[in-house]
Amino acid sequence: MHYKALLIFFLFTILSVNAQKRYIDYYFENTESKTYTYAIRKTDSLKLDIYQPVNDTLSKRPLFIIVHAGGFNSGARNDKSLVSLASKITKKGFVVASIDYRLLGNKESINCDFSSKKALKVYSNAKHDVLDALLFLTNYKSDFKIDTSKIILFGSSAGAETVLNIAYNFPTSAKYKNINITALISISGALLDSNIINKNNAIPSVFYHGVNDKIVPYYTGSHYYCSKEEPGYIKMDGSKMISDKLENLDMSFMMYSYKNEGHDMSNLLHQDFEDAFIFLNKTVFNNENYQVKLIK
Repeated sequence: MHYKALLIFFLFTILSVNAQKRYIDYYFENTESKTYTYAIRKTDSLKLDIYQPVNDTLSKRPLFIIVHAGGFNSGARNDKSLVSLASKITKKGFVVASIDYRLLGNKESINCDFSSKKALKVYSNAKHDVLDALLFLTNYKSDFKIDTSKIILFGSSAGAETVLNIAYNFPTSAKYKNINITALISISGALLDSNIINKNNAIPSVFYHGVNDKIVPYYTGSHYYCSKEEPGYIKMDGSKMISDKLENLDMSFMMYSYKNEGHDMSNLLHQDFEDAFIFLNKTVFNNENYQVKLIK
């Protein structure tokens, strides 16, 4: 009887492991990470952390990019919460890279008194820093075991604005011609103009946004809701406008709206975020057209 009980337990364990699905479930137990310098900007060394699943036998894996929040004047690739997030996503079977980019520093911040011209330069710097990180990663794709046909961008707040700007306003420079963005996940993000989205550049996109966000507009509005008379006035299209555009183009998207939430989405429900990986599985890995709109 003891032998039979052990055999049943062993078979149940095997079936449980086999039932797990790569890229959705936590497929691996352990991860490892290493830090690299991907670019030098004057006296700044820009770094990224690469996370890999331990004992993964695949020679090519999707690349998941994390771009941190912080209003372009704070935050870091190795903030405690991001280290935990990167490790969890890596356990699903992705190669994960968490990226630092140029910041204003503590003496300046983007607000209604900060000139829009300077703000747009800050946005541009962040965009090109992340693009150069992607260039570094794709140049060493064999070393990092990256499948460059599947690159997913993730960002929150300033990081979300950056990944949206990359995905939907990709530079024409030949330098970046081998970078192919296949999907994105945005938390509390916005785009300068959703009209630049079309059938040719639309990609599967996931959005989480609080309807009462007073920093980054949920619909259309100015950053920090500055008035037109203030130096920092920049009109932007938020997650609702971007997802509506994708819906009109009949492209894949998932839009989660939180009617009682503002800009801070740090309490985003775990299951809501896990739903993004089901979406990615359907759209990126199985090429399905998939549209979801939820109000919470």
